[in-house]
Amino acid sequence: MSKVPAFHSVRETDRKVYHDNSSCTEGNNIEKENKRSGTDGRPKCEHCTRLS
Repeated sequence: MSKVPAFHSVRETDRKVYHDNSSCTEGNNIEKENKRSGTDGRPKCEHCTRLS
């Protein structure tokens, strides 16, 4: 349950949410080249919210 700086995916097929929990499997599945820092104005991932 470790909080990390917010990040999101720029891949078009990924959901338009941001992640901030190192235990989120969806966030962990984002490839390094598609990962960007910040929220980009997106809502928080439901998985990250449950893990908080």
